[in-house]
Formats: sequence, structure tokens, C-alpha cells
Amino acid sequence: MKAVKIFTYNPKNQKSEFEFYALSKGLNSGKPLDVPCPNCFVISCRNAEELDVYRSLLFGLWQTKSFHQFLIGSVIPYIRIGDFKNFVSEQVSHLKGKEKVFKNDVRKVKTLEQRERHIYEQLLLISELKRIYIARHLKR
Repeated sequence: MKAVKIFTYNPKNQKSEFEFYALSKGLNSGKPLDVPCPNCFVISCRNAEELDVYRSLLFGLWQTKSFHQFLIGSVIPYIRIGDFKNFVSEQVSHLKGKEKVFKNDVRKVKTLEQRERHIYEQLLLISELKRIYIARHLKR
């Protein structure tokens, strides 16, 4: 995997097809985002496959709270872009030679996310049905 461009988000910049965002402020720093916000970094990739790998890597790092060690600031914690770039590139270099296994695990994670989304939708339908069953017996 080659290094990607990481820079601070500016709404005036053009959006490329293969980019996603990572939150830079707050306790959720490093969280991958699909939609930009004022306090985020842009991770610009070359193709869709690279985008998936980096998004999955950042999601895993965020889930394991790996970015917490770099947070600074007393009121609103944030991560410096230099620390962010260095840590991401360090993790990418750690993955070298394991790309095939990592991509396989990324595919498995995507499958699990789809199942999780499906189960969540089913839970919403079940709660709506419970509400409807009771509501039809109430006076309006």
C-alpha cells in the first residue's frame, strides 16, 4: 500500500472521488466519516480498493481508541495532523506483507456490518410492530 494524501478539510477545496474524512477534534478523533465536517482531516486515496483498506484501518484504530494517546488540549481534545499522519503511516507500514490477510479481514468486517445493519432494521420494525399492536387498542 502506498501512502495517501492526508490534509485538513477546507470546504473551498475540490472533492475527489476516492476520499473520506476523519474527525480531528473531540474524544472521537480519528473516527472515519463519509460527510465532511469543519473539524476533520481528508484522506485522499487513488482508487476504491485503497479507500476501503484505509477506511477499515482507521475504523479499527478508532474502535480500539488508538488515537487517544495523541490527544492534546484541556477543554476540547484534538489530534495534530502530524501525529495523525505519522501514526497512520506507521500502521500501514506494519501491515506490509500482510495485505492479503488484512483485505480478507476487511471483507469479513464489511459482511458483519451488513448483517448488523440488517438486524438493526429488523429491531426497528419489531419495535414499531409492538407500538402498533398496543396503539390500536387505545382510544383516540
